[in-house]
Amino acid sequence: MKHAILILSLGLLSINLLYAQDFVFSQTVDLNSDQIEEEIKLESSYNTYEFRLLVNDRAVDGKFIDGDADGFKVIDINTNDKYKEIAVHTPGSSSDDVYVIYWYDGKEIVFMDRLSRWPSFNGNGIVYVNNWEGFWSSRDKYVLDNSERKLKKVEQFAYYVGITITVKNGFEIFRERDLKDKVALLSEGSEIILILCDKGYENYNDHRYLIRSTSGLLGWVDFRTIWDNTEGIHTAD
Repeated sequence: MKHAILILSLGLLSINLLYAQDFVFSQTVDLNSDQIEEEIKLESSYNTYEFRLLVNDRAVDGKFIDGDADGFKVIDINTNDKYKEIAVHTPGSSSDDVYVIYWYDGKEIVFMDRLSRWPSFNGNGIVYVNNWEGFWSSRDKYVLDNSERKLKKVEQFAYYVGITITVKNGFEIFRERDLKDKVALLSEGSEIILILCDKGYENYNDHRYLIRSTSGLLGWVDFRTIWDNTEGIHTAD
């Protein structure tokens, strides 16, 4: 319970911090360290989710899937290189924030990546992105490839969860992620810890969770089984 409340609070805090940031539609900034400030403007079409980003006499068109552009921010993904980047933002329809990232080489505006939810730009060439998974928060890592000026996602085999819940109806956990080779039958009323989540399944209910039982055994099970047979999961959009 405490873990779920803490993670929910952190998720809401991330949202509040995001909206505390100032997004603008025009700004003058030196984007490529040539000692000349660029004139940056954003034009938004509120009927089609389309936008146009202009840097000096150059322009690039973009489009969000589900939301209007509410401005941009100038960010610095890596303070050790000579470039700053532009992040065009939409809050989406239900705070499903999206950033479209561009850089300017002095001649052209170049698309870098599209990041969803809550990225953290720390200036060291690494971007961490927190994603709300309904009742826990996952984290992805992106690294700036300086040769291509692209953000490359660091793939993980699973995500840390760390939530304690209670078994309502006993169910089995398995050694393999394809739910083969039974490890244990979890007993009614026992507390279990959701350690990891493998999100590599198309259906949300098929996502695999690694569980630690009260006896210290580890095993995998799908989310549908957890949802149907436990209590203590507190979901939020």
